[in-house]
Amino acid sequence: MARKYDLKPEDQLLLNCSLTQASEGNVKKIKQLSAMNLDWDYLINMAYLHRISPLLYWHLNKISPDAIPSNLKMELQKHFHKNVRKNLGMFKELLEVIDVLQKQGITPIPYKGPALAIMTYKNLGFRIFGDLDFYVPLKDVPKTRNHLVKAGYELWMNLTPEQEMAFYKFQREYHFTNKKTGITLEIKWKLLSMVSIQNKPFFNKNEFLREVDLDQFKVKTISPEYLILILSIHNATHSFSSLYRFCDISELIKSEDKINWQNLLEIASDLGVQRIFMINLYILKELFGIKPSKEVLEQINNEDVEIISVIIIKRLFTPKTLGMLEKVIFHMKIREKRGDKINTMLNMIFLPTPGVISSVSVPRVFEPLYYILRVFQMLKNIIHL
Repeated sequence: MARKYDLKPEDQLLLNCSLTQASEGNVKKIKQLSAMNLDWDYLINMAYLHRISPLLYWHLNKISPDAIPSNLKMELQKHFHKNVRKNLGMFKELLEVIDVLQKQGITPIPYKGPALAIMTYKNLGFRIFGDLDFYVPLKDVPKTRNHLVKAGYELWMNLTPEQEMAFYKFQREYHFTNKKTGITLEIKWKLLSMVSIQNKPFFNKNEFLREVDLDQFKVKTISPEYLILILSIHNATHSFSSLYRFCDISELIKSEDKINWQNLLEIASDLGVQRIFMINLYILKELFGIKPSKEVLEQINNEDVEIISVIIIKRLFTPKTLGMLEKVIFHMKIREKRGDKINTMLNMIFLPTPGVISSVSVPRVFEPLYYILRVFQMLKNIIHL
């Protein structure tokens, strides 16, 4: 695998440490690689970049503690413990937010952050997260916003009623900050993050939600099987740019005994994101040793998926910010249908951003004006490059 993608020893070590449970093979490889003459600064910077530093520290400290230069070991240790303290605070706040909203008859659904760390990683310290994510049905969003503001949260944007309607239509989430703790909340009314696919809810499926115990607190969250697909789509939204998003999906897959792969592929096909889902699975197979069913393996081993996946894997270890044109071309390539490719291009160019919507308030009949303002915004950004 390393030869195939020209991975440095440091990259290989990072990958072998990007797991919650290291196998005998991983342990052997970690010992072998950590004994080499490594560029430790490069390794740790890559770990920070991909949000894998807690796992890197955990495994190296357990398997090859003497291999890490002492000053860097101290830095990793401090970062690990700081992350644990931060995550404990965020977990406490997650439970408080759920309690506040449930008392008002609102059922927020946490599905990333601390909930994911506890259910999948089995350790709050292994995962780095920057905010708390909840899904709330659109009909409950205004009420949710009002109750969060009363509870001490500040909405990032003050919108007029007209801007609010446009925001619900063009965007998918509100951002709040707790004035006391500084913790950020994201309240989403659309689960699927790619703007060019219909956000069809899965709620008509009985198995979509699962009730879990978080610190003796009963909470509804998305069942791992469906979350695998949702996180795969979210990964594509971010152009497959970080290892930690692959780690999340890998650990989710390993946490489930039985996954109905054929059902997920059919849903992905209905949504027009089957190629995106297969790219995720191909990369997980190559980098994390994830092996879905034989039928799925046969489908993901196709030329289009392989070509795109190899480009993504190489880019993961040679980080580069994509320009706007590169992003548009890339996101068109990862869609399988011509209509979806065109919609992707149009949405990336014309979809009004939060900044555009908040810049001017117009009656609903003039909403198309936001598309024009978005183009002006893009041109302005290009001119200032």
